[in-house]
Amino acid sequence: MHGGQGGFTLIELLVVIAILGVIAAIVALNVSTFFGRGTLQAAKTELHQAQTAIIACMADAESSTVTGGVWNGGNEISAVGTDGNTYYASNYTFGPFRAEYTVTQTGAITFGNSVLTGGGGWGPSIQWNSAFMNWETTPDGG
Repeated sequence: MHGGQGGFTLIELLVVIAILGVIAAIVALNVSTFFGRGTLQAAKTELHQAQTAIIACMADAESSTVTGGVWNGGNEISAVGTDGNTYYASNYTFGPFRAEYTVTQTGAITFGNSVLTGGGGWGPSIQWNSAFMNWETTPDGG
């Protein structure tokens, strides 16, 4: 170095870059665990929203039955009220669902496929447990 000019050596810069790389790797591993849990909770919340919408539709219509069928949050499911008006379950939701649910005429909700995958589904790590009527992560994580 000439006349008091200061600076970092190549070794010092490489050590700093290596430390930053290790910190970034640790952060990335910890953050990735949150994505799976958030997706599972979102799927469970959507199922609960669908169940609540069907119950609210039946209650407002004062009816014990709804039109059965496959429902993704649109206008497919309705109940005819004692006043003669048609009540749509979609009026009690916040838009279409990622999954499609099968709704019986008594308002029970089931899910046809055992695993939701790709394209608008929840991804391969979310599985429908028909025994408990709930979403869960697959044991292999994918």
